[in-house]
Amino acid sequence: MIVTIVTPTLNAVDYLKECIESARRNATRGVEIEHVIVDGGSTDGTVELARSYGLRVMQGKDSGIFDAINKGSFNSSGELLGFLGADDVMLPGAAAAVVDAYCESRRRWVVGAIRWIDSNGHSLGGLAAPPNWMTPAMLVCLGWNPIMHMATYFSRTFFEELGGFDIAYKDAGDYDMFCRALAKEPYGRIDRPIACFRRTGVNNSAIHGSRTAAECAKVYAQHGPSSQAERQFWRLLLKAYFNLGNPDWLLSKMADSTRTTLRLQPKAHF
Repeated sequence: MIVTIVTPTLNAVDYLKECIESARRNATRGVEIEHVIVDGGSTDGTVELARSYGLRVMQGKDSGIFDAINKGSFNSSGELLGFLGADDVMLPGAAAAVVDAYCESRRRWVVGAIRWIDSNGHSLGGLAAPPNWMTPAMLVCLGWNPIMHMATYFSRTFFEELGGFDIAYKDAGDYDMFCRALAKEPYGRIDRPIACFRRTGVNNSAIHGSRTAAECAKVYAQHGPSSQAERQFWRLLLKAYFNLGNPDWLLSKMADSTRTTLRLQPKAHF
């Protein structure tokens, strides 16, 4: 089976090598990796690095990250589509786990767990795969998106049925996409980490706070419950679920606070 990994880039040379090599290591007997780079005009050697690995690079202006992901997805050949940031990492065995979950669950999309790492690859804890009994209303009531894009894979037919990501969104396109997918069917759950999400301290939500908030409000208006009581019920229930179900996450948050106070270095993940 061909698994396509789409990576949008813009001056992403710092971490791209690690990203590319992690995807290449996932090619196994029966699983072929097609890694597509969609570049928005890099000037730092990103394109040259990608081509040195023999990867297909699509170049051109886009209207944002979700437009770039759509371009790569609709112009690829894999039966399964995944989306990996240039600074993120696929864990060993991830693609095989994705294919197994896809075939065994007979769902048209699958979601796994992730590990968080810092800019140097040090472990910052992790997040278990969210429960696959969530509805769109439950997801938006939580107040944040626990379905991580680098651990989410769609069948090509389902992605096309959904129309890809809505490029009107600049920050919350994945939130919207996952709500629309949940409205059609639940996902197959992968009960193991399949990717590392690098937390560098810079993200669109922080840079474009008001824009992100407005987009999230739009998603909530489309998919959330009309009752404030129902919203509070699901928010509290899911918050408890994630806190109790992710002791590693809670410990990592406590460790972050301790490290900040004592100025300690986190343990290397790799």
